[in-house]
Amino acid sequence: MNDAPAIASPEALAAVRHFYDCLADSENISALREALTQDFVLTLSPGLPLPVDRVFRSRDDAVANVWAQIPPGVSLRCEPDRTLAVAGDEFIVLGHYRGDGWEAPFAHVLTTAGGKLSSLRQITDTRSWPDLTATSGH
Repeated sequence: MNDAPAIASPEALAAVRHFYDCLADSENISALREALTQDFVLTLSPGLPLPVDRVFRSRDDAVANVWAQIPPGVSLRCEPDRTLAVAGDEFIVLGHYRGDGWEAPFAHVLTTAGGKLSSLRQITDTRSWPDLTATSGH
């Protein structure tokens, strides 16, 4: 176990913050796509109530098959509370997903490269999530 304090590179921390800013602007999916490396890897928690695979191995695959598949009108926010540097380009972000009348805690394990996100492993309480495929907009 490494007990030395991690020092985050400013470029890597900026990439993480930019990613969450892009998630907050669900109307601008192209900005989210550009915040990711071409070979971005996304690993979702088992049991997530979306009809998608668990692992995506490119930014285009992840954006098209996960974020772009969230039904219009569904209230889903990803709100980071705390960012912990693990190494110069690795982070753990703790926060909550929130929607209309529900919330689920998350931990994201993130890696950056070249000022963009290169991987995200999602850990969340999937039992707290509503069935997003059955949710209608307001």
